[in-house]
Amino acid sequence: MKKLILLIFTAVVLFASANAQGYKLDKEKYDYRTWTYEAYDRYNPSVCGVTSFVLPGLGQMIANEPGRGVAFLGAAMGSMVIYSIGAAQATNVLDANYYSGTYNGEGLTLMTIGLVSLIVVDIWSIVDAVRVAKVKNLAWRDNTGFNNIRLEPYIAPIESYNSTGTQVGLCLKLSF
Repeated sequence: MKKLILLIFTAVVLFASANAQGYKLDKEKYDYRTWTYEAYDRYNPSVCGVTSFVLPGLGQMIANEPGRGVAFLGAAMGSMVIYSIGAAQATNVLDANYYSGTYNGEGLTLMTIGLVSLIVVDIWSIVDAVRVAKVKNLAWRDNTGFNNIRLEPYIAPIESYNSTGTQVGLCLKLSF
């Protein structure tokens, strides 16, 4: 069962990687600070940030950058492993030294390093996911070419032969 899950996860990551446009190239051309909300944007930066808070790297994966997402997820897992090793060492030392009353702080250093690195990776993942979503939206807008779509009423007087009338309808305006 574990092999099947790993195989499916690998296939999804490889498929998504093949479809990713490349944030590294897009960020050289587009500045995330110039992004403004548009109703038809492909990626929502708020959703990417919140999902990266819940699980570091998920926001990048949602924004079609699975390689970055897996890197952040791996860094978070590594931080949790370091924290767990430190917690296990601290627990073993506390159990062994319970009756003697001495404790020299073994394991607390690893726990602190793991916890601090997990917090740093999580914050970095949130900020990066928001920036990736904004840059990807700017690149998508530039590639699709649509800047604005409006549906407006149309009223115009018309003259035919000796009579005057009014033409009424809807006008679809596209800006490229």
